[in-house]
Amino acid sequence: MTEKLDGTPNALNGVKIDWDDSEMQSMYANIGTATANREEFFLLFGTHQHWRGSREETESVGVKLANRVVMSPFAAKRLALILTQSIKAYEDQFGKIEI
Repeated sequence: MTEKLDGTPNALNGVKIDWDDSEMQSMYANIGTATANREEFFLLFGTHQHWRGSREETESVGVKLANRVVMSPFAAKRLALILTQSIKAYEDQFGKIEI
């Protein structure tokens, strides 16, 4: 796999990849989850604003879901591999991410 300067791959297994970002939209998510059925994986992204301090105020956290990405199991597995590699590279450079 070869990469462009920004880290996105421009070739994978000898296949050239031309990324078209002309219609790409960006959104912020500070929470995400995933679920699946036999045919598809569903990635749900959203935000929560958990700034309250008292026990009563933190018993329930509202999450506003904004985006759902539906992927085949094969695409989801490739994404998982890419994320694993990207997280390792990040931690090698900046230190372990504590969750």
